[in-house]
Amino acid sequence: MNFKSNEIDNWYQSLAGRFNSKLIISHIKKLFNTSSDKNIVYFGPNEIIKKLLENNNNFNTFYVSLSKYGDLSAEIEKLPFQESSIDNVVLIHSLDINENPHAAFREIDRIVKDDGQIVIAGFNKISPLMIYSILPLRSIFKNKDYVGINRLHDWMSLFSYEVQQIININKIPPINNEKIFRYFGFLNNSFFSKINYFGISYIFFAKKKTYKFILSKNWHKRDNIILGKFSKPVIHNNYER
Repeated sequence: MNFKSNEIDNWYQSLAGRFNSKLIISHIKKLFNTSSDKNIVYFGPNEIIKKLLENNNNFNTFYVSLSKYGDLSAEIEKLPFQESSIDNVVLIHSLDINENPHAAFREIDRIVKDDGQIVIAGFNKISPLMIYSILPLRSIFKNKDYVGINRLHDWMSLFSYEVQQIININKIPPINNEKIFRYFGFLNNSFFSKINYFGISYIFFAKKKTYKFILSKNWHKRDNIILGKFSKPVIHNNYER
């Protein structure tokens, strides 16, 4: 079962959700280039996107949502953008709520420019969220389909994205009792915070690779291996000058 957008919105109103939201916002603001010459598209819960867009002076920024808060109302599998027209894309839980996340990712790949950047935030099952799969506790995290880190990493490789950073954030179990929640605060403020695993949320930061056309005169074969002056990426220097 996939997450529902309304249950994610409601969870972000809770104590644990508000805390998770602050961490996602602070990390994405550090990662992301929002200069005015970039075309940027955001997807995700309104409360998070609204805070990400605070003091944003980029007039080429679009918040895509089926809710009344979006700049554009569109489904993520059918976006009203031309191919290779968007510099940066931010997806927050958009793959978590999609019934066909791979198709959604393909559509995102269609609109992202060469060398464009993509940020994806989602829930990480290999974390304290796993307790909801084991114990009889009521939660939005129980019996859900997760787009895991390894699965997403495979998609990045398949679509020729270079993963530049994976951040695991928030190791505190999503408990709404304030006293217990604060008791577990040491998991984010000590040795445990330096371990980049087991956060209940992850953030992927990746760049779309560009493979430029190579003229036939710039390459040749030797011992059945094609060698040449490859523009990008540079893998080795064993070509003839």
